[in-house]
Amino acid sequence: MSGAGSRSIVQGVVLVVAGLLFAVPLVASASFGFTLPAEGFTLTPIADAVADSGFGPQVLQSLALALLTTIASFALLIPTLVWLHLRARRWLPIAEALSVIPFVVPAVALVNGANLAFRLTVPGFLTSVYSLVPFYVILTLPLVYRALDTGLRAIDLNTLVTASASLGSGPIRTFFSIILPNLRPALLTAALLSFTMVLGEYVLATLLLHNTFPVFLVQIGQDRPRAAAALSLITIVGTWLMLSAFTGRGLARRRRGPAAPDAAVPVVAPILNPDVRISA
Repeated sequence: MSGAGSRSIVQGVVLVVAGLLFAVPLVASASFGFTLPAEGFTLTPIADAVADSGFGPQVLQSLALALLTTIASFALLIPTLVWLHLRARRWLPIAEALSVIPFVVPAVALVNGANLAFRLTVPGFLTSVYSLVPFYVILTLPLVYRALDTGLRAIDLNTLVTASASLGSGPIRTFFSIILPNLRPALLTAALLSFTMVLGEYVLATLLLHNTFPVFLVQIGQDRPRAAAALSLITIVGTWLMLSAFTGRGLARRRRGPAAPDAAVPVVAPILNPDVRISA
């Protein structure tokens, strides 16, 4: 058997085993969450969970936390990374190494340290559910950092900024009119990763005694495990569909190929200076 044939067989076996490892728990959750011994398939567990008084407020609360976390992460990381790529590229390895610290520091240590600090300085801060936002920014930092950094490395940032300055645009206008539109795929990826992590985070919310959607799932699972399994499955499948949709869109864009250079220039120039006219 040739080397290529053996490699194909090994790849196929790995894909099948990985597929089973992902599919079997999902199928088991679906079978447990959407069936009752006497009725078979039913949506009663989902209806019971949705009818719970804590379902709506905690889902909305988690969505608000995810949105605020994404905005705060973008406000912190995008200007920092743009500055590093333009003015201090030698510091990028240090920044990348620092960005993985949240993977090293346990959530318990992070919360206990912040608890001691805030109890002495701002006692009422941790009582608000929105005190979770800075913790979630730290938690999502490694993934959001890498998504944005990859997007900045994929574009010729120096050329874009130089071209913008030559057309009379200031730094702020260049940032909002040129850099952010070119980072749209990276922004979508980072936002999706941030939302996914916040909507599934349980440890920090529990340690700080706040009620979020993951906490609701655990609480409802103590009395109604089928409802918790069904809601968990819907959350996982919904997240997977969003990731798949974004990945498929990115692959389709890659298959179409990059735009021709002479077609890309008129898109940039009129944005910066409407008086400029470039002929093909």
